[in-house]
Amino acid sequence: MRRGHTGFTLIELLVVIAIIAILAAILFPVFAQARESARKTGCLSNLRQFALATLKYVQDYDDTFPQSIYSLDSPIVIPSNEVRHRIFTVFDAVMPYMKNIDILVCPSNRPGIDWAEILDRLNMQPAGNFRFASYAYNFALFQDPSVPPGLWDQDPVVPMAALQDPVNSIMFYDSVYRGPQDPLIDPICELPRFIIDWSTFPGDPRHKNGMNINFADGHAKWYQRYGKIPGRSYEGTREVDTYKLPCDLSGLPGGRANT
Repeated sequence: MRRGHTGFTLIELLVVIAIIAILAAILFPVFAQARESARKTGCLSNLRQFALATLKYVQDYDDTFPQSIYSLDSPIVIPSNEVRHRIFTVFDAVMPYMKNIDILVCPSNRPGIDWAEILDRLNMQPAGNFRFASYAYNFALFQDPSVPPGLWDQDPVVPMAALQDPVNSIMFYDSVYRGPQDPLIDPICELPRFIIDWSTFPGDPRHKNGMNINFADGHAKWYQRYGKIPGRSYEGTREVDTYKLPCDLSGLPGGRANT
């Protein structure tokens, strides 16, 4: 007796392959979204921990926020006979209060901003405690009078009591570096004028077209690319929004804008 044929025909194989391809096309974006949701949550957790670490520093230093950078010691001479200043940053200052230095790097932004390379452009050298971080700081909250060669006093350190609205005062946020020659993060942003200032660190909408931000009261939250954060500041006598996402995340409600 002749045995029946038990294999697949070419048409049956093509049908199965087509079904698998359709399922893959449906499921892969779902998996990608789930993965990005997990990264967004992980990044938000990082910024919450970073906020708590910063507030522990503030508590230990008479309720005063650290400066963005300090001149750590006397200038050093590198092999090329070039004089450089060693810099201690706000990240270095808060580091003893962190449980894990990895909270400085967002899962969706590895390795992050190369702070050592940016300082190198300014003829400065980092303290050596870290190199990469995915977050930038509010230049108005973490002032920077101790930049060599001058030790200026126009921007004194900020005490917690000076904040009119801590709930809406940004500390750190998802960011990337954009120098004067780099493409803008968004068409509505202005071209940065310097190697480093508030305009060279725009918000980075890397999480589902939005960004994570933490605040001076310790909470952290996700904001849509053009999201609105309450708070008004002053440009001369003119009152303006303190923050303009995604371009400008520096300033303090009630204070001077774009500082």
